[in-house]
Amino acid sequence: MFTSVRTPRVYEHIVEQIEQAIVDGRLRCGDRLPPERELVRQFRASRVAVREALRTLEHRGLVEVRHGSSGGHFVREVDGGLLRRDFVTLLRLARVSVAQLTEARMILEPEIAALAAERATPDDVGALRETLRRRTEAVAAGESPRALDTGFHRLVAAAAKNPVHTVLADAIMGIEADVVAPHVAFSEEDHGEIARAHLAILEAIVARRADDARAAMAAHIEDVRHRLPPAEPAALRP
Repeated sequence: MFTSVRTPRVYEHIVEQIEQAIVDGRLRCGDRLPPERELVRQFRASRVAVREALRTLEHRGLVEVRHGSSGGHFVREVDGGLLRRDFVTLLRLARVSVAQLTEARMILEPEIAALAAERATPDDVGALRETLRRRTEAVAAGESPRALDTGFHRLVAAAAKNPVHTVLADAIMGIEADVVAPHVAFSEEDHGEIARAHLAILEAIVARRADDARAAMAAHIEDVRHRLPPAEPAALRP
């Protein structure tokens, strides 16, 4: 599968070949990489170079290590974890403000909602309905619905059937959940309005009304923006 390499930075070329194999589909999500000794043989490289390459691939989020008798290095499923980590780091360094995050959501999410209205499957609609039902139960029990709120937005992105949108929305909602939400206390009235907004978005998606879904999402993001503190609290800038 792989070819030998000769260079002072051998591990980088090993990384490039494995990454290209993943991009080309020769290695798919869940596939196990050959054992370390087999990679050493195929690349005709040192064990040190192979190990450094595997560490680099793991750091990039392309492979994961599983332990046990059936363990090894496996191709990871693509997710927004690494993108989210970098975004959160930027926000913590005050290079991205909450206002800028909201602006990005306003550009991205209304169009995602419109696509979801055109492409959502019955399973997508069922997952969205279930999230709203669980949210109602959480609020009635006095529990925070924030995780379900971000989950709703992730499900809308998944319903748009575009992996780029899914990854970007997952990263943005991860920032909301990890950095913004812990420092914002919404009132009962706030939570009620959020529930109504989510229902309006869902109804537009179910009815296949893309323009209505777009407008409902934009109105929802704008409403939440007004419910945030007028000035970003110092706690958001650790």
